[in-house]
Amino acid sequence: MPIQRKTKGNANIQRGNTIQDKKYPTRKLLKSRHLAGYQPDFAKAVLREPAYSIAEAKEILENVMKGGR
Repeated sequence: MPIQRKTKGNANIQRGNTIQDKKYPTRKLLKSRHLAGYQPDFAKAVLREPAYSIAEAKEILENVMKGGR
C-alpha cells in the first residue's frame, strides 16, 4: 500500500499518483455518487472495461454524450 501524506487543504495524495488515478471496479462506480448524474443504463452500456478511475469514467461518458469516442 502506498504511503499517503496530508497536504494543504487536507487532500490525500499518494506518491506519484493522486487519489483520482485510483481505479475502481466498474460495478462500484456505476453505484457511486460520482456517476449519479448519468443514466445508469447508459453508463453501464458505455463503460465496458472491468475498472476505471473516476476521472476516466467521467471523461468517457462526457465524450460519448457529445457524440464522440
